[in-house]
Amino acid sequence: MDLIAGGPLQITLRRYGPTLHLTLAGELDIEAEPAVAQVMATLPADVTVIACDLHHISFMDVVGVRCVLGLKRSAEARGLAALVYNWQPQPLQLLTLMDGLDRTDDAELRALHALLGEHAESQRALGIDMTRGGTTLVGSDPQRPAGEGHDPGAPPGTR
Repeated sequence: MDLIAGGPLQITLRRYGPTLHLTLAGELDIEAEPAVAQVMATLPADVTVIACDLHHISFMDVVGVRCVLGLKRSAEARGLAALVYNWQPQPLQLLTLMDGLDRTDDAELRALHALLGEHAESQRALGIDMTRGGTTLVGSDPQRPAGEGHDPGAPPGTR
């Protein structure tokens, strides 16, 4: 496990065979750009998948969206699969607001549409019910979603 700090952002890197799992914690803003760039610059040659967990991201601004898009594009340009998941309410709200802009000829917005589509698809694949106004896992008991009580653990670097 490696830890990269970039201002108010910490990135924990773990290897699972050919998959590099990134757990981001803190704020994803302009101060985070060097840390995200460092991850991509030092990427081992045998990595084929990058999984980026945003569960511990408490704040994301437009520059943070650009960081995520840059990470994804950089991975895909190298022929790697990239998955960004566990979007929290504030970053997801920002993506939704940006998606509502009426500039469909913009390449960044097309990439944003793709991210939103992937987010929705990954939520469906995990059994997430987005119709309840939240992102809780669907369980057999409609009064108690399967994800209720799940503790994802402490943010990286605090364990």
